[in-house]
Amino acid sequence: MQVQILDTKVFSRELLRLFFLMLFLSLAGCDSGASGGGDNPAPDAVQNDSDSGTDSESDSEPEPEPEPEPEAEEGSAPNELIGHAYSGTSIGLAWERDGETYFIYRNGEKIAQTSNSFFVDHDLSVDTEYVYSVNTADTASEIEASRVAVKTLVNNTNAGLNNGTEDDVLNERISTFAECKNASSALDLLEEDLDNCLAAMLELNRMASLVEDIRAFAARVRSEQEPVMVELGMRLFHNKSLSANQDASCSSCHHPAIGCGGDNLSMPVGVNAIDVALLGPGRSDGVNEVPLVPRNAQPICNASLWSRGLFWDNRVSMSPNGVLRTDSRDVTNNTAAAVGSGSLALLMAQAHFPVTAPPEMGDIIDFGYDDTVDENFTAYREDILAANLDIEAWAPLFISAFGDGEINFSRIAQAIAAYEAVQIFIDNPFFAYVEGNLQALSTEEKRGAITFMSRDAGCTFCHKGAFFTSEALMAANYPQIGIGTDESGSGADLGGEGSLGFGAFRAPTLLNVAITGPWGHNGQFASLRRNVEHYRDQGASIASYFANNEMCDLEQFKDLQDCPSKVAPNGLALSQDILAENDGGGVNRLTDDEIDLVVTFLDTLTDPNAANSSSNEIQFLIPPRDGGPDGKQLDAKNRSGDNL
Repeated sequence: MQVQILDTKVFSRELLRLFFLMLFLSLAGCDSGASGGGDNPAPDAVQNDSDSGTDSESDSEPEPEPEPEPEAEEGSAPNELIGHAYSGTSIGLAWERDGETYFIYRNGEKIAQTSNSFFVDHDLSVDTEYVYSVNTADTASEIEASRVAVKTLVNNTNAGLNNGTEDDVLNERISTFAECKNASSALDLLEEDLDNCLAAMLELNRMASLVEDIRAFAARVRSEQEPVMVELGMRLFHNKSLSANQDASCSSCHHPAIGCGGDNLSMPVGVNAIDVALLGPGRSDGVNEVPLVPRNAQPICNASLWSRGLFWDNRVSMSPNGVLRTDSRDVTNNTAAAVGSGSLALLMAQAHFPVTAPPEMGDIIDFGYDDTVDENFTAYREDILAANLDIEAWAPLFISAFGDGEINFSRIAQAIAAYEAVQIFIDNPFFAYVEGNLQALSTEEKRGAITFMSRDAGCTFCHKGAFFTSEALMAANYPQIGIGTDESGSGADLGGEGSLGFGAFRAPTLLNVAITGPWGHNGQFASLRRNVEHYRDQGASIASYFANNEMCDLEQFKDLQDCPSKVAPNGLALSQDILAENDGGGVNRLTDDEIDLVVTFLDTLTDPNAANSSSNEIQFLIPPRDGGPDGKQLDAKNRSGDNL
């Protein structure tokens, strides 16, 4: 150990310096006290002033302290504030009601107050972002939770009549584009060439114009819905009174917090669930190991963007000249009378049918109804209301929405349609890139977009435009699983009569596709990648699917004993029959790496708000857990017991 030796000369010198310093401070302190100067006079000096008869500060009357200024009332931010462009010059705001008066601020400046839980701001500038906050007190204090940034549309001339679909197939091989430097694959492109190559492809596909169209279409649809009608529709959508035995609601298979308004099951479980409130994976009726609903529940989000048809087989459809077609004369006529051929027509017509589908919301036979007498089920729907709906409890909401308390199923369907119409999720990274933010996509995502739009992939034959669908029935030759729709019990599901082949189904939109699995009209594929891979060689895909019993990889059936024989007893033979009718199915040229790129790109079509069940956009679509007007609201949970 090293020991430090003290230098005694230095120590003595420092000690002497310290002595003189202390002496100086002592003398200075005495002089200061005698003169009464300085900031802190000595106690003796203060006492001397008092003895000389001078009024000291301590003997005078204390001056009253000034009244403190009242603190500004902070108020509170309402829950679930959301905002959307309604046009190039207007923005709509909405929030969950939790007070009587709300003050609206735009860019920190108060612009209005309202007793409603919604507000529309007009006379704005086009293509401009505004920041709004809402407070329950008249104060400009910023409350982070109440703020939302919204941008107006890029112009005010687009009437929003085109939903972003494209009739023409616009694709070429990558090597066709000079900007792609003769590359035969996106994998071969240098990073510095990606943006120019992708820009050329986007221009060929008119993507910038189509993104503008779909945004204008969405803005128009949103602006047309009355908030009081949406509120009524939300309450009805999540209520069990519309099912025959009051144990299922529309949200049982289409909950906003699950898969963009789906259930993340291959095939839905409607009535007779063991746990009525449990939605999504884990839901079962305890009896039917393979659900009796034969097709995958399509997501409700963006349902209002469809212009040509709904359901997997487009059995509710709209002709190009605005003529509505359904399986029911009464539904068609009632819908046309209520909303014409406008944005709610398809949704309103569609809302009539789940109520009369036995495995979805109740068997009309069990309810004591004769469908041979009422083949349109018109009287049945009204009788369900008479039996299950508490008219007195619901009347105030109907009065707010319709102006009077009359309740019938046509009005119920119209309100549900309005609620479904506002469930639009199209703010995704790909659209941001198309609109000029070149940093919105990563290098691999750009390669994926180039691959997706190339002729070699063939994706845009069915998934084109900014809505990423042709809206037509297309033969995709998916494996046949589930109970099927064939009344003979063969297990076959031949879909509709497609424009391209046998056993055709509506080409789904790819917006938010990454969160809407399982994929396929029966939820056949457990991963999005496997779904994309199917298109490389549909015949080989089907053979592999059944050879490896892939139906048993699905979450819904992975623990099912004798899974293959129960889920797809005739699946291989039925699938091969359909393949033969369609000349063996399609083939593309994608490698495994290119398939990975396509899947990476598809992720960029996801709206982050749709993927986050806690986002304001999702939570706004879920009613308060208060039981609803009549105490029959389905307040949902997942299998972990967490509230949805």
